[in-house]
Amino acid sequence: MDRVKFGVIGVKGVGRSHIESIISSERADLIAVADINESVGRKVASNYGVKWYKDYEEMLRLEEVDAVSICTPHFLHYPMAMKAFEYEKHVLVEKPMALSVSEADEMIREARKKGLKLGVVYQMRANPVSMEIKRIIESGGIGEILRACVEACGLRTQAYYDRDAWRGKWETEGGGVLINQMIHDIDLMCWFVGRPVKVMGHIGTLCHNIEVEDLASATIIFENGAQGIFQASTIDPIGTTRFEICGEKGKILVEKKAKMVLFDKSVRDYIASSEIWITKTSFQWFDIKPKAELKKNHQPIIEDFAEAIISDREPLVTGEDGRVSLEIVNAIILSSFEERAVSLPISREAYDALLKRLAKKET
Repeated sequence: MDRVKFGVIGVKGVGRSHIESIISSERADLIAVADINESVGRKVASNYGVKWYKDYEEMLRLEEVDAVSICTPHFLHYPMAMKAFEYEKHVLVEKPMALSVSEADEMIREARKKGLKLGVVYQMRANPVSMEIKRIIESGGIGEILRACVEACGLRTQAYYDRDAWRGKWETEGGGVLINQMIHDIDLMCWFVGRPVKVMGHIGTLCHNIEVEDLASATIIFENGAQGIFQASTIDPIGTTRFEICGEKGKILVEKKAKMVLFDKSVRDYIASSEIWITKTSFQWFDIKPKAELKKNHQPIIEDFAEAIISDREPLVTGEDGRVSLEIVNAIILSSFEERAVSLPISREAYDALLKRLAKKET
């Protein structure tokens, strides 16, 4: 195999980006699209010269389809992925990969059992700046990470939630700002810092007429003892996206630009100084310059996933990778309702029971 033949499920929203990325790729071909909205599905299929299916399972029966991109509302990701595995199709699923970490567990098990690829769309990992930050951290550029602080705050109007019936509801969206908008930032935080082991979270619905949260805050403890602070919202008319990752030898700061500062000696050396109370510090700032150009839309993820299938290797973001940020989201919500810190891995039974109660408006 030198090219991967894709079917795309869900073409109204982000599915268009997947389609554009597939047809622009040198390793992928668009074979078919599936969408329950006939007018939208037929129009998109006509525009790209492929066949439209109202029933996605009918598309899955096509032998020529190697892989599917799942670009539907959140609550459909898990059942559609499991059905695709039944038909021996590789699966690239939009974030979040599922509503709950227990669903993610099943998706991963099924893909591994059948020898199929399961990839999750976290395209911010493929951003050249993100990749350079990852390289700096892994090479020890800022030393052992001690703490991190991430703000991911923006705005969504009530019209945004009212436009689609599945948005803003526990049963179909599975959460609010955490699972929808800012799960990308959680993914990057964990990718940069390491494996999370404990979470204390708080969520609230302050400004929208929705069931789910529009503001969330959390403290995250990582395996190496580093502490992370995370806050996300959809109530900020002036948005803020800010990453600060502090290590023993320097720190990385990402706001409008990505920068790195290096200390003239380590944090522990400063602390061990014989001077009274505080010592003078010396440091130097550098711009973080990516080593590649930014590609549009989801093309890097599509190309990587196609190459993973062709070369029989792991995709850039595996199912196990995608599960990490989803588990953090679940943990923040569970912690908020239980009013206590929760350790990872979280109790699947406890979270599934909570989500069921929330969907029935019993909590």
